[in-house]
Amino acid sequence: MLKPTTMPTTTLTQNSRIKQFLRVETFAGLALVAAIVSTSLRPAAPEATPSKIATIDLEKTYNSIQRYSDTQASLKKLAEQLDAQVGVSEASVKDLEAELDSYQAGSDAQAAAVQKLQTSIGEFRAVQQFANAKLEMERARALRDTYIAIKDAARRFAEREGLDYILLDDSLPEMDPANATKTMQQISARRFIFANPKSDVTDALIGFMNEDWKAASGG
Repeated sequence: MLKPTTMPTTTLTQNSRIKQFLRVETFAGLALVAAIVSTSLRPAAPEATPSKIATIDLEKTYNSIQRYSDTQASLKKLAEQLDAQVGVSEASVKDLEAELDSYQAGSDAQAAAVQKLQTSIGEFRAVQQFANAKLEMERARALRDTYIAIKDAARRFAEREGLDYILLDDSLPEMDPANATKTMQQISARRFIFANPKSDVTDALIGFMNEDWKAASGG
């Protein structure tokens, strides 16, 4: 009578590991298939719409908009008024200097005239310093207010034209080759090497701002 053959323990263990491995591989394969099917059924993400970018020449914009031209005309009038005040004070100093020569040297009258002249010179310098500071402050204010107006107009213009960005083309102004250090600083400060002229909207923005200013001025 034949005895049933008993498989070695090692063989049974190997068979168990093979079956376990096959089950794992099967599950992994099914998971991969499921992921592929899920990805293929998922709707494709829409392609990102490219941004619409334009550039402007800021210096040209400043020099071409009527708003800034009118501001410069007002500043010119202010400068003339301040110069007139300085002129009056300077004339007073000159008159006192001329009057000083008519007094006897060492006299009380001459001493009083010298004191009066010194006071007048102090007033003249104060008037001159005030005039310079006042004019410089108004010039700075004009630049700032005009820049704010350009920013606001650029925003409204961009919204009207469907633009996402309006950038300053700083590659346009000429550099001053004073010395190597300053020239390198000018180069390093720039952000544009080249801008396609087709993207320039300077003239259109100038026209847009001038129409606005004309309407605001009742023209």
